[in-house]
Amino acid sequence: MTQAFAGATGQEFAVYYAKDTVGRGRNKTELAGQNARDAWDTPIKSLAEDLSGRLALVIGMPIFVVDNIAVELGISNGSGGTLVIGLSPVRKGRRYAISAEVDLPLYTSPDPETDFRHRLVI
Repeated sequence: MTQAFAGATGQEFAVYYAKDTVGRGRNKTELAGQNARDAWDTPIKSLAEDLSGRLALVIGMPIFVVDNIAVELGISNGSGGTLVIGLSPVRKGRRYAISAEVDLPLYTSPDPETDFRHRLVI
């Protein structure tokens, strides 16, 4: 569906990858090579509330909130919005998702000085 949206809107279709790590503290190591590819290809386990290791995104695509993150701010399950910016460094030909900005009409920033009252960084 994301690829179809990209084609219909003339936008770039891109896949973003997670930076997966194992261990903690000084023993924390980023997965690389076949280990990273295996992690990216692992099916999502919905009962474990896992996220996909790869995510296709297109600027302007519709998004939906899938959890009650901050109901009092209008960031709740089922809220719809639009992806406006994706921030990602490219390394070895892959984009790594760091953050994204979305416009959520039900959310209003508590900062009265902001130019984008419904924009949220995730």
